Amino acid sequence: MRPFGIALFLLLWIGLNTAPAAVVSRIAAVVNTDIITTYQLDQKLQEQLAKQAKQPSPAQLGALRQELLSRMIEETLVQQRVKALNLSVSEDEIETALLDVQEKNQLTREELEDAVTVQGMDFQAYRDNLAEQILRYKLIGEEVRSQVDVPEREIVEYYRAHLDDYRLAPEVHLSAITFPVSLKASEQERQKIKSVVREALERLRNNEDFEQVVDNYNLTYGATGSDMGNVAYADLNPEFLAAIEAVADGGYSDPVEMKEAVLLFRINQRLAGGLRQFDEVKFDIYQTIMDQKTDARIKEWTKSLKTKAYIDIRL
Repeated sequence: MRPFGIALFLLLWIGLNTAPAAVVSRIAAVVNTDIITTYQLDQKLQEQLAKQAKQPSPAQLGALRQELLSRMIEETLVQQRVKALNLSVSEDEIETALLDVQEKNQLTREELEDAVTVQGMDFQAYRDNLAEQILRYKLIGEEVRSQVDVPEREIVEYYRAHLDDYRLAPEVHLSAITFPVSLKASEQERQKIKSVVREALERLRNNEDFEQVVDNYNLTYGATGSDMGNVAYADLNPEFLAAIEAVADGGYSDPVEMKEAVLLFRINQRLAGGLRQFDEVKFDIYQTIMDQKTDARIKEWTKSLKTKAYIDIRL
């Protein structure tokens, strides 16, 4: 009987030692009626560490853990406030937010889903996160932004104090015709193209239509025309600036020879610098001040939530 008893003991010992270790989770913090566990906290910590190229020192790790716990406490308080105010998010609101993300990033729904997957997130989880963000935005609107006021006087004072931010640099509206030149072109070929450009310039200065002249030289010489829009003088290539310096509105520059092209510029209009009018920037200033005040108010609101809540940190 003794050998059997020893075998049974060994089997039990091996079984106990090969069983998977149970995850031990303790309470990290109590927030009113909710709890945050050490398991939840460690999950957040691992997610954060996965994003960092360099592993933190023990002291940094401890500080990060405390910071994450603080954020989780704030998030719990926010969720409790959302429930208290009966706030919710509809499917239409989520869909509108998704379409807004697609429009801003110029993505189709399929491309957005692929981009989310590349980031290692399930698309449903992405939708859930978006819904939480919308809820948070609604809560901030209800509890914070509705309490923020931006009087006209503050907008005017901001404008006067930041006049330099609203000064317009002198600009010029340009169009260009580009005659490409191969890097392998011989000197004779390059001279031929320059001759053709001078011919085109003469036609333009004799008031021939810009587009017509471009079309005439497109097939044979690959000439292309473009509207460069308004360009600040400070942003122009020095050679371009020198070429247009003495040209009046509606006129054409002399040819500008570059390494791979010869260009002609038409000066459509010169725009003097100046100051953007108050009415033109009023809403932007309002938004700037509103955002600044809201950020400050959110910190006060978060502090107030913590002060009024029962919070017991057990780490």
